[in-house]
Amino acid sequence: MKVKATVCAILPGLFASLPVGAQTWINDQSPATIVELFTSEGCSSCPPAEDKLNQLKSSKGLWTLVIPLAFHVDYWNYIGWKDRFSKRDYSDRQREKVSAGQAKGVYTPGWFINNQEWRGFFARQKVPFASGSKAGILKASLDDQSLTVNYDQPRNYTVNIALLAMNESTEVKRGENAGRSLEHEFIVVDFASYYGKNEWQHTISNELSAQPDAVAVWLEQSGSNDPVQTVAGLINRP
Repeated sequence: MKVKATVCAILPGLFASLPVGAQTWINDQSPATIVELFTSEGCSSCPPAEDKLNQLKSSKGLWTLVIPLAFHVDYWNYIGWKDRFSKRDYSDRQREKVSAGQAKGVYTPGWFINNQEWRGFFARQKVPFASGSKAGILKASLDDQSLTVNYDQPRNYTVNIALLAMNESTEVKRGENAGRSLEHEFIVVDFASYYGKNEWQHTISNELSAQPDAVAVWLEQSGSNDPVQTVAGLINRP
C-alpha cells in the first residue's frame, strides 16, 4: 500500500475532535480483511473480545492485511451504564446483518469477518485474515471536514467510510462492568455508506464521541461478502 501525506495548518473554528490538515491514502494492491466487532461497555462478556481485537494493533498487517472495527451498540445501555461510544445506527447495522443472513442472532460480542459471522472467538481461535486478489486503485483524501474517495474502476459499488478512535479508556461506574477500567482501540466514531461509482464524498460530523485517529474505507459489491478494495491508515497530526 502506498501512503502519502501532507500536513497543513489547522483552520480556526473547527471542533476539537475533528481531524486536521490534508492527507491521502492509496492502495493499489490487494484488499484487506474487514473485521467487525459489535461490542458494549455495558456487556461483561465484551472486554475479552475487545482485548483480542486490540491485539491486532501490533500486527504487521494492520491496515494492509486487516482492518479492525469496533462498533459500540446501544442495546445494553438500559442496564445502568450508557456506553459513550454507542450509537443506535451501529445496533441497526448488526440487525441488518442478521436480516441478510450473515449471522444467526443479535448479541455481543458479535464478530464478523468480511460480512460473515465468526464464532471462532468463543473457541479461542486466532482472528483470521488475509489479503485478496490485486484490485484497482482506491484513494481516500482527507481535507479538514471532508473525506473524498476515488476508485479507478467504472462499476457501481457501495463505499463504507469509518473514522476510528484509538487508545481510549473508560472507568465504568455502574452496570455489568462496574469498577473495571476498559481499554478501547479501533472505535468507530463516524460511519457512513454511499452507493455510486468512481467518486464519493463524506462530510465528517463535528459531534464525535472521541477524536478520530484513523480512517478506514472499503468497497463492496452486491452478491459478494468480500471487500472489492480497501484503504486505511492513521491520521497524521502536527
